Amino acid sequence: MTSLPFSPQEYELRRAAVRAALAERDIDLLYVTQPSNLYYLTGYEASWYPPRLPVGALIDRDSSTVVILDWDRHAGYVKSCVLGDDFVLFRYGEAAEAISRFFASRGWLSRSLALEWSSPTPAAPVVGELARQLTAAGIRIDSGDWVVDNIRLYKSNAEIACVRKAAELADRAMSKLWRELRPGLSELEVSARMTELLAQQGSEIAAMPTLVNSGPNAWRDVHSFPSNRALQAGDILTVDCCAVVRRYHANLGRTFILGSRTTRAREIIQNGAGSFEVLRSQARLDGDPAAAMAAAERYVRDRVPAENIWWIGGYNLGISFPPSWVGHTYLANDGLQKCRLANGCVFNYENIYSDREEGFEAGCIDTLVMTEAGLQLLSTLPRQLLDVSL
Repeated sequence: MTSLPFSPQEYELRRAAVRAALAERDIDLLYVTQPSNLYYLTGYEASWYPPRLPVGALIDRDSSTVVILDWDRHAGYVKSCVLGDDFVLFRYGEAAEAISRFFASRGWLSRSLALEWSSPTPAAPVVGELARQLTAAGIRIDSGDWVVDNIRLYKSNAEIACVRKAAELADRAMSKLWRELRPGLSELEVSARMTELLAQQGSEIAAMPTLVNSGPNAWRDVHSFPSNRALQAGDILTVDCCAVVRRYHANLGRTFILGSRTTRAREIIQNGAGSFEVLRSQARLDGDPAAAMAAAERYVRDRVPAENIWWIGGYNLGISFPPSWVGHTYLANDGLQKCRLANGCVFNYENIYSDREEGFEAGCIDTLVMTEAGLQLLSTLPRQLLDVSL
């Protein structure tokens, strides 16, 4: 087998945790289709997952055996590069029937099966048809959403090493970009150059492209794709990227100003920058992140006008595939799934500001790791408006 990203022992610990979670919920089998979870448990990595096929892995709470279910055209890959014990391969239009036959051959028709309904692939009708056929065969269908996600929130030392390395790569690439920025480059060219610099440092392809916003309309385009707009002297420019090591992401965002200009962005970023230290100092090991997040947000709101605050917050990071690197829990702990700041959890933290009158988006984004010694900020770059000399 081609070398896996982690040791077989690391994968067995992950699978054992999933089996324990299934036993706790009285579920027999879990069908894992979310790409990040599939990678976490088997090392399966792809740039594209057929939306019409239920590519995935079956985890059995009573056995260490893992079954890989995939397109027959992927046979060469899964049998040589993916950590699986058995393989069910199917063609378009035949997946549900092939999987039903496999369940029958294993004597599993009286067992319960949890599906990841919220997975970005395959398409919902494909999962629905699979569930319909398996239900007709006698299998009880349950929800497997967030089972694996909640386990991989808390990363091992080997995983954290990937995140730390990714953060170093991001810092180095952003520092190089800082020295290269100049008027005349388009946002697309800046994004492409940042991606190139990340690759030169050793980063893998990120789950989203590097975001670049500039100019007087940037305040309204926080999540827009980079455009053909050419940078001009005096522009305020934000760059939001991730470096990636073994699919583990570290997020970094900084704001630059091209040349000399008086701007409120400098004061706003400076006034809010102390919230990073507030978040770090208020975070408690095994505590609720919401308390630390609330303290950090209060710090910003006491110093920055509300109309200039786009978002103060963060979300968990880790293994990511397109189209997003955003995790399923937030520092505010206000989502469907709750978390705690246990050793090994990784978040980003964003201070994003805008000014419609002056016309800018500005802010800072860092990656955070919770350790036994407390919360650590991984970026060493200044949290301020970064001047580009022309």
